[in-house]
Amino acid sequence: MTSYEIITEQITKKMEAGIIPWVKPWHTDAWTCENMVSLFPAYSYSTGKRYNFMNQMLLGFEAGEFATFNQIKAAGGTVKKGEKSHVVAGWIVDTKARKDANGDPVIDEDGDQVMEKRFALRYYRVFNILTQCEGIEPKHTWTKDEAPKANLNPEAAAEQIIDRYINSADAPKFTVLEGSNRAYYSPAEDAVVIPAMSQFEIVEEYYSTAFHELTHSTMKESRCNRRETGKIAAKGNKEYSKEELVAEIGSCFLSNSAGLNSEKAFNNSVAYLQGWLSALKNDPKMIVHASAQAEKAAEYILNA
Repeated sequence: MTSYEIITEQITKKMEAGIIPWVKPWHTDAWTCENMVSLFPAYSYSTGKRYNFMNQMLLGFEAGEFATFNQIKAAGGTVKKGEKSHVVAGWIVDTKARKDANGDPVIDEDGDQVMEKRFALRYYRVFNILTQCEGIEPKHTWTKDEAPKANLNPEAAAEQIIDRYINSADAPKFTVLEGSNRAYYSPAEDAVVIPAMSQFEIVEEYYSTAFHELTHSTMKESRCNRRETGKIAAKGNKEYSKEELVAEIGSCFLSNSAGLNSEKAFNNSVAYLQGWLSALKNDPKMIVHASAQAEKAAEYILNA
């Protein structure tokens, strides 16, 4: 299996168990827009850096430092008997000789082979040092008490995220329309329209919808540039499914960063999950690319 297939298999296993992997499985207080610690509780033991959003999903948003079996062994530790590894993914840079249409090496004007960098996805199996290992201690400690908490409630934090983005220099038009029967982003008009909050059963649904459409708006070339000039993904095709997944994951990212309970705002039905299962199985690269694009879009909105 390819690395893409391994990652997709891990995600689809969660979905088959009734879990929405991009929804954080707990509710937290609101955090400042600049502090994503509550969203990124898993660290790499070797680098001390927080894993990206896709790896947080793969790890089930489990807190702690994670290391490979060889890294644990090299540090003098052991993995507890019966513990199962987690899968995470990372990109490596592979340098190869560029070839022409005939498969021959491309030579520059000095007579040297032209080299090019290619990014390849690799997966790794890791263990949680605190809960799955013995004889090894975390190198990079962090506790929730060390992170600055915002003096905001989740709804106020969500409003702050929206206000900062729609009042930024390059912002889409944002309209809350009383009585509207649909929510949408219009690329042609660069405008987001959503129904009024009073039309939603719970407040989380209102903000989830707003974040979904605002994530769509980052597709614009001057923002995150997720569409070719003049080309708009048609409903029902592959690009449409990918863009919808980007918007959904982006919405969860933003809801969670505001401290909202995003799970309340998503339909966790069999039909809902089956639809994404089918799309992901038909395109093993979709979840990898969509989660990366969603993280980029959400961070763009948060830093606007």
